[in-house]
Amino acid sequence: MEDDAQVGQGEDLRKFILAALSASHRNVVNCALCHRALPVFEQFPLVDGTLFLSPSRHDEIEYDVPCHLQGRLMHLYAVCVDCLEGVHKIICIKCKSRWDGSWHQLGTMYTYDILAASPCCQVSTIHKTH
Repeated sequence: MEDDAQVGQGEDLRKFILAALSASHRNVVNCALCHRALPVFEQFPLVDGTLFLSPSRHDEIEYDVPCHLQGRLMHLYAVCVDCLEGVHKIICIKCKSRWDGSWHQLGTMYTYDILAASPCCQVSTIHKTH
């Protein structure tokens, strides 16, 4: 598993994620889009999908893991491999366009919100499965 930070920080990243999950008494994470339970593994890749951090809590997503990064409250989310690769049809609630997560790297933790980073429309970055 890699992140978008410097090479060699993988072990620190793994410890950060596992500590955040432990503090929330979680050994599974749920996909933010389809709600599928994803077991968390001790070694990389930690989940069968990808993880991302958001500075904002998505009220429409039930499953987040609050954590602190550099003294700032963040929210850890997961997206499963099926949602990333289009097995589940993910569409925007507002504009009805299909979300494409296939370009995201599996087993990665992004330090930015992958749902908000490439919005499909100006009204919403909220997606749901159909």
